[in-house]
Amino acid sequence: MTTRSVEELKRVESRLDALLPQLQCQRCGYPSCAAYAEAMSNHSATGDRCAPGGQQVLIQLSELLESECDQINPEYDHAVIPNGVWIDENTCIGCALCINACPMDAIIGSGKLMHTVIADHCTGCELCLPPCPVDCIRPHSPKAPDSASFQQFISENKFRFKNQFLIHQSRAKNPEESTRLRVRSRPRLDEIKASVERVRARRKPSDSSTRR
Repeated sequence: MTTRSVEELKRVESRLDALLPQLQCQRCGYPSCAAYAEAMSNHSATGDRCAPGGQQVLIQLSELLESECDQINPEYDHAVIPNGVWIDENTCIGCALCINACPMDAIIGSGKLMHTVIADHCTGCELCLPPCPVDCIRPHSPKAPDSASFQQFISENKFRFKNQFLIHQSRAKNPEESTRLRVRSRPRLDEIKASVERVRARRKPSDSSTRR
């Protein structure tokens, strides 16, 4: 491959990345929008994996890739996608697992204390949901990807989300900053387990109400 063809490949990759919603949600199976764009540019992935982009992005990607994809691959499709999440303060145990999972530094908090979401930084990627041991993270305003309101959400925020993700990546490369973001006072696994049991106990109906 010549130097010129490598440069052309990078230009196509950049154009593909610019079309993507920049939610960094990994719903496409790649760790970031940029990684998905790279895979498409070298033809190791097709342009039908971006559920948040909906039909609009699918058409744009297909035109650039000169492909005939006309619908989102069902394996990667999602009926609705939130435009953010929030944390139930009555259930949060402060385990900090969600902080580690967030690719946008959108969750703040300290070990054993309630966490909260910085709304302006949250893309609704939902990567914080699986690691939460008490299911205290709730999606905010789920919408169909092709709805006008969701597409407006993307168009108004995608460049800001991209910059925020780049900042996150820069911090992650700094060992001291990365350690600070992971929260030094994170509880041990046995402490998390005990906290989970307390939350589950609160959710169970009282013996008196059960007997009624």
